[in-house]
Amino acid sequence: MTAVSGPRAPRDFRVALVGVLGLVALCLSIAGIHGELSGASFWSTLFTPDRTDLHQVLVRDSMLPRIAMTLLCGSALALAGTLAQQVLRNPLAEPMTLGIFPGAYLALMLAELWAPSLLASGRMAVALGGGALAMTLVFALAWRQRMSSLAVILSGMIVNLYCGAIALGITLAHFDLMRGLMIWGGGALDQTGWHESARLFVGVLACFVLTAFMLRPLGVFEAGDSTVQGLGIALQRTRFAALLIAVVLTACVVSAVGVIGFVGLAAPTLARLAGARRLRQRLVWAPCLGAVLLWCTDEIVRVIASGELFSAHLVPTGTVTSLLGVPLLLALLPRLRTQPDLHAAAVAHAPPAKLERRLPWACAALVAVLVLSFCVSRGLDGWRFASRSDLDALMFWRLPHTVAALAAGVLLAVAGTLIQRVTANPMASPDLLGVSSGGALGIVVVLFAGLTPSPGVLFAGCLAGAIVTLALLLWLGSKAAFAPERLLLIGVAISALFQAVVGALLASGDPRGGMLMNFIIGSTYYVEASSAYTAAAIAVLGLALAPLLSRWLEALGLGTHMAEGLGVPVTRARFAILIVAALLTAASTLIVGPLSFVGLIAPHVARYSGARRPGVQIFVAAIFGALLMGFAEWLGRQLMFPEEMPAGLVATLIGGPYLIALTLRKSVSAT
Repeated sequence: MTAVSGPRAPRDFRVALVGVLGLVALCLSIAGIHGELSGASFWSTLFTPDRTDLHQVLVRDSMLPRIAMTLLCGSALALAGTLAQQVLRNPLAEPMTLGIFPGAYLALMLAELWAPSLLASGRMAVALGGGALAMTLVFALAWRQRMSSLAVILSGMIVNLYCGAIALGITLAHFDLMRGLMIWGGGALDQTGWHESARLFVGVLACFVLTAFMLRPLGVFEAGDSTVQGLGIALQRTRFAALLIAVVLTACVVSAVGVIGFVGLAAPTLARLAGARRLRQRLVWAPCLGAVLLWCTDEIVRVIASGELFSAHLVPTGTVTSLLGVPLLLALLPRLRTQPDLHAAAVAHAPPAKLERRLPWACAALVAVLVLSFCVSRGLDGWRFASRSDLDALMFWRLPHTVAALAAGVLLAVAGTLIQRVTANPMASPDLLGVSSGGALGIVVVLFAGLTPSPGVLFAGCLAGAIVTLALLLWLGSKAAFAPERLLLIGVAISALFQAVVGALLASGDPRGGMLMNFIIGSTYYVEASSAYTAAAIAVLGLALAPLLSRWLEALGLGTHMAEGLGVPVTRARFAILIVAALLTAASTLIVGPLSFVGLIAPHVARYSGARRPGVQIFVAAIFGALLMGFAEWLGRQLMFPEEMPAGLVATLIGGPYLIALTLRKSVSAT
């Protein structure tokens, strides 16, 4: 008689994962220290170093403090990410989402240019002040919605994108002056003593102790907000306290070594996937994973930087953390079982509005933008209205640029609406899907592989990168029937990988970094007429496909089970919709780069204007997307005349305040 076996227990490989990463890092560290000492005693170097021996001084006061700093930073960011993901119940939550990293980086950049005396007297204070201000803005935006999980994440993303856009604009205008700051901003772990690591140890230890006192109320968050309140736990105060600890941890790291991305996202997720199911387990294993992950990455970076190929370039560790974390995360992603707290109600409800009143105004504004773009410009003698001869002379140049901007706005708006609808997530946008980052990676390969950066080669590189990313996205997503939360997490991982590669290249000092910056920030200056008209044709094709997808989008908004009951093939529908969104995003990347803030804001504006049905929202969002990008293209030509600000960057700067205003409006949805 054969015994019936019960359900197989999930595998637990926490010890194996931490052990392998730690062993690799330890072996590399031992080899580096042994090579530096050249036979001298390690213990005498540690306790009684010969100060006249440069090698012993480097080991004791540089290499060992760097290892300690790496372990502390990794564990601190992992703990911060664990706390944020626990109280927000969202695997996308991390220190970067809270706005502290971009806020601190922007503050340092502003001080570097216009108040260098502040850096001389207190670099840490400037970084902490900027990060705290950004986090305060995130809390202010989410406060009127009772600090809900979705409100904090969406507000953090707005602040993150806006600070990043301003930083990109400053970098573009002062690229040579900002190179040193970009190296620090990429996470420079080099040390010249033990004082910084000792100071960070005190702060991290205090945060661990405070977290231990909050262990019981934090553990109840997994049951939902209503359960937490039913047990008599102060929901908002507990969430605020946990996020405050995460902010302090992140601020300590960024003030000490700069921006180290992805660890706060990868370590808690890897800990959960490796077997740490309970909060108590994750609070132990996530910091361990974060520490060894960053340590292993730093040792690999040190070995690579010592080789002849990269000896002439500086490679900050923080920019390449994703190169190790992303493959690990994607390999273990099929084991993920939890879902983020992204409720469709946050998307569906919007203040009542009369679409028939607002749509004519939007169309009139679009016509006005076209008039501005062709007829009003700034010259050497001031503002002027173009004459017929001026139009004839400049039409060959202005028309393709305007068409490219309008087409990019339509492409991003339609793609953003599709993604937000299919994921029931208002913070979803084309860049979160990762396809725009994949296309931009293709451009990076073309620029740094020695190929001639002609329009055809750049197009081929971008298209190849988008196709590879899409194939990876579909392959990984098919393992979970294209679950929305899984696709978003994959997209964030791919975007983090792209940001790491770009950050490393920009900080390396390679002269091609300036050319790469033009693609990242979305300039239409170099767009040729053929590319502009091709993008316009793809935009028209996307609008033509919208009515065919509207029924599926509306059914998917009711939930998976309801959509299946209505006869919608859910998996195939999501597949088709994401294919269309990915292709539209890839086409827009060729025009304005991966900065797709329009894809986030245009669906919001359309919904708040009264377009609630999917088909109507797509067309209205396309109008607003074209309006925003067209106006941004015209304004970018005028602000810094005779130089041009990229349209993608200007669109972000224009759209950010409006999206913040929408976020501050109190929701009228029923609770």
